[in-house]
Amino acid sequence: MSEEPGETKNEKARRAWMFISAFGIVFAFLSWFHEAAIAGDSILWKGPLALVLGFVLYWVFVDKV
Repeated sequence: MSEEPGETKNEKARRAWMFISAFGIVFAFLSWFHEAAIAGDSILWKGPLALVLGFVLYWVFVDKV
């Protein structure tokens, strides 16, 4: 597997960890909405929605950390 110039294994692991963390944050937030009965039936899409919004969160903040 070829690495991009300047990118180490630690950088790849950090980026993976950041994405997993972003997914977890959004999933927890959506779970809170579900418990608060705010979301209604839309909570069926909690996993895929957390994945998409987690990616957006990752994309917005990953280079700033």
